[in-house]
Amino acid sequence: MSEMDLRPWVARIKARRGMIKDSAKAGLATLGTASWVLSAPRRAQKVVSGKNTQSPDLQLPWLPAWFGLTAKPFHDTREFPWVNDLEKSVDDIRDELHQVQRNFARAAYDSDRNVKTWKTFYFYLNGKPVEKNLDACPRTKALLRNIPVNGLHVCFSAIEPGGFLQPHTGPTNVSLTAHLGLEGCEGTSIYVAGERRPYVEGKVVIFDDSFVHWVEHQGKQLRYTLMVTFWHPELNGAERSLIGALLKRAPDGMFDHKPNPLDLQRQAGSNA
Repeated sequence: MSEMDLRPWVARIKARRGMIKDSAKAGLATLGTASWVLSAPRRAQKVVSGKNTQSPDLQLPWLPAWFGLTAKPFHDTREFPWVNDLEKSVDDIRDELHQVQRNFARAAYDSDRNVKTWKTFYFYLNGKPVEKNLDACPRTKALLRNIPVNGLHVCFSAIEPGGFLQPHTGPTNVSLTAHLGLEGCEGTSIYVAGERRPYVEGKVVIFDDSFVHWVEHQGKQLRYTLMVTFWHPELNGAERSLIGALLKRAPDGMFDHKPNPLDLQRQAGSNA
């Protein structure tokens, strides 16, 4: 997808960000102050070392970007020791996937503009555990304990052949996302800020979902992955504690899919 092709999608993403900003001005101002204060040591260290702390153009999280975090579309899996355990355990995880496949439902983040319904089986959502699903998959549950999970969006994820998850962004840059290919990965790829990575069964890809990203499925089977959101490794303990507490207090459905303001404007115009 070219930069020109992305423009209407970026406009939609910015419209959604504006809607969130308008609906939670006071809370976002407080969050911004906390981000500025708690990130001060990290920002100072980066200034001294000459590292850039500005947000790239295609990094557009729903919430204002947390200050001073390294921003890049993909991260090297070798920097995360727990990746090896996930990849070695892919057969166990896949077995548990098969046991719960009939219990998949529409993803909270799914969009009406996706050509096929995105379906999930949640272990955590919006910072809160889904205990009955964790208990249904004990091996996966045990592996998740060894990952600094933030609980934003942890699930088995399924996309049908011919599926296309539209360009979108996640809620915040304090979180990174790991996808472990489980089944039906041939012909499927993820694009983050225009960079492509293919899905491979038994392999993990790690990316920053605060960047514009999308998934294309040109294969012939349902594509299944284990999706895990976890803390950005540069966050300090105080930052994790504060953000984690705020997530647990957030209203249910806060990050669920909602009609885009641009669509609402067009609908209002057509009804006028």
